[in-house]
Amino acid sequence: MIEVKTQQYNGHSIATAFHDAGEKSIVIFCHGYRSTSVGPNRFFVRASNALAELGVSSLRFDQYGCGNSEGDFYDSSFNDWVATTKAIAQDYIVKGYTVSLFGQSMGGSTVLVAASELPDIKCVVAWVPDASVNVFNKPESGYMEESGQRVQSAYWQEAHEARIAEKIALVQAPAYIVQCTDDEYVDEKNRAAISNNAQSNHVVKIFDGYSHSRWSYDQAEEIIQESVNFITNHIDSKP
Repeated sequence: MIEVKTQQYNGHSIATAFHDAGEKSIVIFCHGYRSTSVGPNRFFVRASNALAELGVSSLRFDQYGCGNSEGDFYDSSFNDWVATTKAIAQDYIVKGYTVSLFGQSMGGSTVLVAASELPDIKCVVAWVPDASVNVFNKPESGYMEESGQRVQSAYWQEAHEARIAEKIALVQAPAYIVQCTDDEYVDEKNRAAISNNAQSNHVVKIFDGYSHSRWSYDQAEEIIQESVNFITNHIDSKP
């Protein structure tokens, strides 16, 4: 059963989709930049369904200013993304759930930072996270525009200042990190920063010739299944 509703997290009205598999293990999905809770090409929905078949619940949500949540995308903040993700995770931890985090692109970066500050997270999956290690050059306009959407440049400045790659070294939970060699957004320098900070219980999987998220059905199926297997191998789906 999927329950779609709006909930209050981190001072925002956040649109959520809770896929109840009947157990007390949950995976919280965090979408990428300019995306929504369904993920790129509904890959999050496919992953959520696969998890449910194995008795693992999930929560997909729209960050502030995204999808069906309140707010304007222009006011998005990377720090706010992390704070909202942490608030949701802590809510379910208090409710007695075993909580894992799953993110894509800047959502992948978000869950890595959040997990570094949440010792009770069971495991983490991060698809194509951006370390944002390149020098940030603030535009004179004060905002950045892409595909018809604008966001304050502070979003990317915050991401740069978050030291995402360094935070990976603080993630105690097992992590499965996907990197793609033909990633048009995350370059080799940023991918290396991620890999170089991964710990012994972190798996960094390189997919040769894969783009950032424009995966074929079969490519996506491979990554989804490996991600789901990683999660189920690291959590106990029983209460």
